[in-house]
Amino acid sequence: MTVVPVWYTYVKKNYKPFTLIVAGIIICLSFIYVKKIYTATDFGKTFGPKATAAEKKLQSLQQNFELCARICHSDARFMQSIVFPEVMRYSSIKDGVEAESLRTLYVQFGKEYANFSIGLFQMKPSFAEEVEIKSKQLLPDSVLKELDLAYTSTDAATIRQQRVERMQDIDWQMIYLTAFVAICNSTYANKIFSSSTEKLQWYATVYNAGFNKTDAFISKKIAQDNFYLTQQMPGKKFKYAAIAGWYYAKKSQ
Repeated sequence: MTVVPVWYTYVKKNYKPFTLIVAGIIICLSFIYVKKIYTATDFGKTFGPKATAAEKKLQSLQQNFELCARICHSDARFMQSIVFPEVMRYSSIKDGVEAESLRTLYVQFGKEYANFSIGLFQMKPSFAEEVEIKSKQLLPDSVLKELDLAYTSTDAATIRQQRVERMQDIDWQMIYLTAFVAICNSTYANKIFSSSTEKLQWYATVYNAGFNKTDAFISKKIAQDNFYLTQQMPGKKFKYAAIAGWYYAKKSQ
């Protein structure tokens, strides 16, 4: 009678569950790999024409960025990278419809009733308001004079109307972006960043998430897929900071 080795009997008995475990591990590793490739590598290939169009638009504004970078003690590439994800998402047709349909609500009732992204850099009225307030609190008079964010009117509705009009003008969006970077420079003056890329991703996340967030919140947001890009990719979200960082690294090559 042939004696079957004990180890063979054990393996044969546990072969099926062992196979299922291995298959499960392979599937999990494959999912992680695919997700990593999809969300964190070459966004130029992932987004195709949208990335190319956004880059060309930013390049057409190179001189504007260079002038504004001097005011906020930054550099053009850094500033462009902050807004690159928004420029890629921007749709002139959708933007026009939103502006006309929602501006009346905002002008009459304020940001509590209508707070919508508008313009090439997809700025919200609430963002502009916060920039105006923090500029007065944190920026030196010399910079405030350069930005010239003050209004001549004291009527709240008139100011809101002028603010929306500013948001539809690329030159004004450049001014608000400049103020934003200057505010971040002041707010995070004592924060130590390991690299310019880490600093860029931090600023970009603040731009996307809003002011008055804790460091813990910003750190968590940097790692999250929280940026909805386009209607053609339903259910797909991306890391805003990762997209901004990709463009920043690409431009530095």
